Amino acid sequence: METRDPPAAPSLLVDLRNCYEGFAGIPQELRLLFAHFTDMPFGRLGGLASGIHHRAPRERAPRSAYENVMQQTRMIIAQDSKRHPLPLPLRLLPGRLRERVLYPFSALVTAHRPERLDREIDREIFEDYLWTRLFDKTLPPDRRGIIGKARFFATELGHENARHLAMLPRPFAKRLDSTGWDLFFAASVSPYRIPASTRMVVRYYDALPLTSPHTIGDAWPHATSHGRMLARNMEAGATFVCDSEPVRADVLKLFPEAEARVLTIPALLAADYRPEATPWSGVQEILSRRASPKSPGAGAAPAEGTRLVMAVSTLEPRKNYMKLFEAFEIAQQASRVPMRLVIVANPGWRSEAELAALRGLVKRGAAHHLAAVPLPELRRLYSAAHCVVSPSRAEGFDYSGVESMACGTPVIASDIPVHRWVYGEAAEYFDPYSAEAMAELIGQFVELPRQEGFLAALRARGLRQAALYGAATLMPRWEELLMRLGRLDPPAAGLAR
Repeated sequence: METRDPPAAPSLLVDLRNCYEGFAGIPQELRLLFAHFTDMPFGRLGGLASGIHHRAPRERAPRSAYENVMQQTRMIIAQDSKRHPLPLPLRLLPGRLRERVLYPFSALVTAHRPERLDREIDREIFEDYLWTRLFDKTLPPDRRGIIGKARFFATELGHENARHLAMLPRPFAKRLDSTGWDLFFAASVSPYRIPASTRMVVRYYDALPLTSPHTIGDAWPHATSHGRMLARNMEAGATFVCDSEPVRADVLKLFPEAEARVLTIPALLAADYRPEATPWSGVQEILSRRASPKSPGAGAAPAEGTRLVMAVSTLEPRKNYMKLFEAFEIAQQASRVPMRLVIVANPGWRSEAELAALRGLVKRGAAHHLAAVPLPELRRLYSAAHCVVSPSRAEGFDYSGVESMACGTPVIASDIPVHRWVYGEAAEYFDPYSAEAMAELIGQFVELPRQEGFLAALRARGLRQAALYGAATLMPRWEELLMRLGRLDPPAAGLAR
């Protein structure tokens, strides 16, 4: 009887571009996924450390160990300073002119060169850089060992420069020579053309640059680049893994013919979100220490017993903060229960009006604006809050509601399809266009005791709902999918994608 050798373990190359960002949901999940990928039986695991805004010109092959390290040092400086060394006359150009004209032009002159994965970052020498720039904002210190389980490769162009090239005709799209890698994993649509021998997997979070262009900044370039990368990844045969069924439905409205390779695996929740009792003095300390410099003038710390109504998300129009601010003031005026609004948010696209309104609330002592809150402190704030509000008009998943449920906090959410799908029966819903409807729910919640009755039952449902998004539930699905795709024959696409 003929015996066959077991199939070889597939190799996986992960684009780590989003890991260079802050505390938002997409970089948080990518860090978590990469850490779990290091525990899966891949033959090889690599990280594409492409940076965001830089150009690190390719140099000749190093002739010594010293030259090899110095080349990596120069590349890391280019990534970390968001630029490459320029002659003095060019350095004197205004910053916006450099960003809008010079850097895209410098990317254009390299468009004919593929990114070759021969610029490896020494993971022992530059371990601190890799950990602090890519993973530290999400993963606990005891996971630093993941650095030694993967290889990391630098690129000549930062990811944003590659995205600029995606807005040009197809021949200008940046090629990535991933020959020898079975799978290429991109968090959101990818600007790269890769060989047909590598199968692309796109973690897709939302189509908002196309479906809600009025809520994003620089709408033309964002919509154009997103749309072109989306269409080109689809044409190349990529498998799209959406973070919710409503997002999958949006993709299929655009590409109904791709139904078989547009899947859904919900967003992954960090295990560190859990209930944690914190003394009121500890809550006051976090409110003081993490106060955002964008909204100065915070008043006195809230007295013990004050109901904290919390919202966590980037300040931008689709997050519906203006309606939340109006609703909170209505609820505060109608209630005899002391309450404060706690906003954990960095300014995002078109956030000038939201930031101005929030500053007014902070100056009046009605709100606290926090920023750069690390996960352990965010967990304590969630646990101390009386309720969390997720007011968005449009979302791909919305992590804040699930995170707060995992910390045992009741959730009030806008009645949109994504929230209904993600939160189920574990939240109470309001019309996102009605400040009065939101205010009514906030007022009802702050009047109720948290440890008994209706809110206690809602908290119990929330803990069960949050468990649906843990690693024990979701990572077996990821492993099954990636192992299956990695062992399939490559797509029948003739040209390098």
